[in-house]
Amino acid sequence: MKGLQFETQAPIVAADPNRADIACFVGFVARRTKSPLPSFIRAWMHDNGLTASRLGRPGFDPETLADVPVPIDSWELFHRLFLWERRTTERTEATYLGAAVRSFFSQGGRKCYVIRVGDSWSYGLSRAVRVARIDDLIPGGTAGQVTCTPLDRKSWSGVGHIYGLPDISYLCIPDLAEIFAVDPEPGVPPDLPRDPEQFVECGTEPADPVAGDPVRWASAPRCDAVAMREWASAINLLGNMLVRRQRELQLVAALPLPEAGTDVERDCHGWLSDATGGILDAGLAESVRPGVASAFVQLGFPWVRTAGSYALPEQLESPDGVLVGVLARNALSRGSFKSAAGLPLVEVSDVWPGWGVEQFDRPPTGSGVHGTRPRTMRERVSIIGQTPQGFALLSDVTTSLDEGYRPACVNRLVAALVRAARRTGEELVFEPSGEFLWGRIRQELQRLLTGLFQSGAFRGGTPTEAFTVRCDRSTMTQHDLDAGRVVVSMQFQAALPIERITVVLGLHEGGQVALLSSEGSEAVLS
Repeated sequence: MKGLQFETQAPIVAADPNRADIACFVGFVARRTKSPLPSFIRAWMHDNGLTASRLGRPGFDPETLADVPVPIDSWELFHRLFLWERRTTERTEATYLGAAVRSFFSQGGRKCYVIRVGDSWSYGLSRAVRVARIDDLIPGGTAGQVTCTPLDRKSWSGVGHIYGLPDISYLCIPDLAEIFAVDPEPGVPPDLPRDPEQFVECGTEPADPVAGDPVRWASAPRCDAVAMREWASAINLLGNMLVRRQRELQLVAALPLPEAGTDVERDCHGWLSDATGGILDAGLAESVRPGVASAFVQLGFPWVRTAGSYALPEQLESPDGVLVGVLARNALSRGSFKSAAGLPLVEVSDVWPGWGVEQFDRPPTGSGVHGTRPRTMRERVSIIGQTPQGFALLSDVTTSLDEGYRPACVNRLVAALVRAARRTGEELVFEPSGEFLWGRIRQELQRLLTGLFQSGAFRGGTPTEAFTVRCDRSTMTQHDLDAGRVVVSMQFQAALPIERITVVLGLHEGGQVALLSSEGSEAVLS
């Protein structure tokens, strides 16, 4: 029958809470107006409280998908819902969010959430206007604080929606580099391949220089000293948010391209170091140059050319979408506790800048923190590069200065343990504290650790050598017992040449699980 269309789509089911491959993308992209919202997504939004009354937004229309998480299980579904290949004009100007989601699925990702915080902008928008939109991504970002809280759904906006997504493991914001980038100069970027000169018949009308290839006149986002400082502040703000509230998540971001001729280009790696390392741009004091050093932050570099970056300036896309995609594939096929270094990348045809091994292995200018050996770029950044077999992920590391948490797989392993402990706490929260409860907790966690040991996550010939679990009066004080808190101590040896790791978990009244230090105080992993 003419005009009748059938659509077959499996309903969205709740994800396994112990999955470690689901990402959340937050950014700017337009809604494809001629594509109605599928009924299964509308039903999922209703079941998860994404309604006008629960969100505190009178007149909220789910059809717009404005500032709400949307479950996406395929590139085709994302393409159908979002106008990723165009911005605010009729020309082909792709968005960094769309390119990142495409790379996530092409590298092996299976499921993600997309939070559209608004329409994107046309290339050439001034930096001042772009920076003013950071609050759409990070509520309170311009003031240096995140204003959304886990207990108030009405405060959730932008990245705040991660509080309602318990099954995600990665947070990705592909627009950050473009927001803080310097105002681009007009003209064709010097590194962009030019078409060969040729004679053509003269025309009577002047040709439009951007009609056929609208991104030739735009350059990829680059950061100078001021832009890099503000970008680092935003990264630290997000990292601290995860430390305090969402320890099961990893922020995956792209290290911005350095502006040519600046101190950032001469010592790009130095901008990740503590203020005691690297060189300072003229006029900038150490107090205004934050470093990036956290076990909860993983950066990717260099930028990449893929099959989906053809409509981006210089045909370059930020590497965070590629990185989070290969991490998801690694979690699904090998286990998130294993390093993803060495895994091949698909659809990556080139990288920029095309630095050699010596540049990635060169330490930054200056000394390390407290006189320690300064870490090379490969030790602080997940590098994408060429191998004899093609492009691959050369390193899988966090930005942490702590050797124990520098390998990203270690932090993912700890995140998996915290997530499993939280699930155990939710099931046992109403049980009275005592020997029976402590025994059940030990049994559940020992079962989890034994499974990880059998999968190769720990060193040691036997489970006894690989890990220990304690939950008894030796791990709790009388104050803990009076406050209704259960403290669990787990020690394990990750399958890496590093020292033994101790993780202390506290189960509070209400089912909240906190990661504690060995002394029982709140710990910050960095």
